[in-house]
Amino acid sequence: MSSERGEEEAVEATRVVVPVTGTLSDGGTFEGRVINPDVSYQAALDRLRISGILAGTATPSGGGTTETVRQEFRTQLSVSQRRRECEILDLDIGRIHLDLLGLVVNIAPIHINVTAVRGAGNLLGNLLCALVGLLDNLRGPDLANFLEGLLGALFPREV
Repeated sequence: MSSERGEEEAVEATRVVVPVTGTLSDGGTFEGRVINPDVSYQAALDRLRISGILAGTATPSGGGTTETVRQEFRTQLSVSQRRRECEILDLDIGRIHLDLLGLVVNIAPIHINVTAVRGAGNLLGNLLCALVGLLDNLRGPDLANFLEGLLGALFPREV
C-alpha cells in the first residue's frame, strides 16, 4: 500500500500555459492564455487541429465593459493554406581567425539555414512548424515564460 501511495505522489498533473494577445474585431484587445493546448495533425485530411481552454480579458476599443473569458475552443487549419516550409534557424557566423600558440586556424564564414517542411508523413516538420507558429506572436518576457513553462513540462525537476 505504501509503494502505491509513493507512486501516486510521484505522478503529478502537468499544466501547460501559453500566453496570448490579440485584437478583437472592433479593434479592442485581448490578453490571456491558452491552458493545456493540444495540437494534432491529421495526415489524411492534411489538417492541423488545436484545442484547449482560452482564458483572459477582452477590452472593447471604445472603452466599454471589460469581459472575462474562459472557454474551451477547437480550431483546425488546412496545411495547404499555409506556407509549405517554415524557417527554424537562420544563423550567420562571420570569419574566425584563431592563433593558439603558433597553431593558426582560419574558418571561412558559415551560414546555417534550417527549414522544416510541412506535409503528410512529415511528422517532425509539422510539429516544428506548429511550434514556430505558436511562438510568432510571443516577444520578450512572454516568450521567456512560455519556453520556461514548456521546458518545465518536458523535463520536470525531481524534488
